[in-house]
Parts: sequence; C-alpha cells; structure tokens
Amino acid sequence: MTRPVPLTLELLDRVFPPNPSAFMSSAEQTVHESVKATETMGSYLAELGDTGELDILDYGCGWGGETLWVARRVRSACGVDVDGKAIKQARNALATSGARNCRFELSPDGRLPFPDASFDAVLSTDTFEHVMDLPLAFKEIARVLRPGGSLLTRFGPLFRSPHGGHLYWACQVPYAHLLFGMDAIVALRERRGGKPRKVGTWQDLGLNGKRFEDYRSAMAAAGFDVVRFRPIPVRGTSLAVTLRLLRDLFIFGIDCHVRRPKVV
Repeated sequence: MTRPVPLTLELLDRVFPPNPSAFMSSAEQTVHESVKATETMGSYLAELGDTGELDILDYGCGWGGETLWVARRVRSACGVDVDGKAIKQARNALATSGARNCRFELSPDGRLPFPDASFDAVLSTDTFEHVMDLPLAFKEIARVLRPGGSLLTRFGPLFRSPHGGHLYWACQVPYAHLLFGMDAIVALRERRGGKPRKVGTWQDLGLNGKRFEDYRSAMAAAGFDVVRFRPIPVRGTSLAVTLRLLRDLFIFGIDCHVRRPKVV
C-alpha cells in the first residue's frame, strides 16, 4: 500500500525540489568518495603530519573510495563497515586498484575485528550519525588505537538538523522529517525510486537520532583526551548554536579530534 504524502509537504517539495543526482549506484559511490577524499581525508592527514609510516583505519568506509585514496599516502590502510554490500563493493574496487597495502573488513555488530593497539589513527567521514551504539563505537576505537593515536572525524547532518533525514535525492524540504514524520518521508522516498521497505523506526533507515550531547558523553566515557570537539553550525546560524534549548536544530554536524591517552 502506497503511503500518502501530506499536501503541505507536496507544496513545499515544489519550493525545495529533491536532487536526483544524489542517488548513486555502489560503483558511483566509490568514485564519489575518491573525489571528495582530497578534502575530507586530506584534511585529516594534513593534521597528522608525516603519515608515510602510519597504519590507518577508515571507520565507516562505505564503498571504499576514501580508504583507497588514503592507502596511497600511508604505510597501510584498512576500511571497516557494518554494511556487507558496501564492503563487497569496496573489495571489488580494491581488486582493480592495484593497492597492496589496503584491506576491507566487515563489522556487523559494531565490534572491530582487530587486535588491541592496531592503528596509529582512525579517520571517519559522515559515519557517526548512523552509529546506533555510540558508547561501544568509541570504546572499540579507543581499544584499537595505539597510545597517543588520534581519532579524526567530521560528520553530519545530525538528526535534528534541517536535512537530518539524509534523503537529498528524495526530499530537501528543511526539517521535513521532524515536521511531517517518517511515513511521509518514506512515501516520497518510494515515489522517487527507493525500494519499498518495512520501516518502523528511524533507526530502520540507519539514523540514530542522537543529539550533540549524546556524542560528547559517549566520547568522554571512552576516556579520550580531547584536542577538538565542536559543533558545526548550519550555515548562517552560528549564534543559534549557543542557545542550549534550540541548539540541536541548528547543529549540522560535529568536528572532532581526540586522542587515546599515552601510557605513562
């Protein structure tokens, strides 16, 4: 049965039309990640300094494009993800890349399949807004980092921000997921080519619904030393981010650099 789309959302959808080009196949996602890696992973590596002898983990590697970009600039790179289809695509891309210092691993339950102190740094882009168990995620990252090793990540949009529904190709009406609810957004998704799915919660769509303070608390509980942990405001709303009761509506994402404490 097709879900109805509220008339108000239909009208707003004409003012804020979707972006069909945001829908990409798995292979296209790999290429897209490779292109954006210069900005994303490039900024992380620049902050780390001399990276030629580093072992790097790409947490939430998706379709592998960013991991493969990193592999050309470090001693070794490994990508990990909870999505088996994404890992399959990443391994296919690896097979044709010629890279020998790179691998991809599946982590279906959030636990990382690596020994303690395996990596010099963990890098991650636009992943943590999809992570359901934040305390486990940050605890596991701290475990696989070597003492003094860094976690560098920028991610968003967070759930309560204007496009927290993560469906640019189906709906770009600001705050539509909060104003009209899940059924209305899923209806637009299905209308525009998304496969019909039995959806009961936002988590079924891969959105954790967490707030800025949820991330801060989970990070602190993992015992990291904080170099930087700050909100990324929605463009033009920097002052609104300072309003405690409303700030989550104006925080696009989070910019984070934390370190596992050195052994004393």
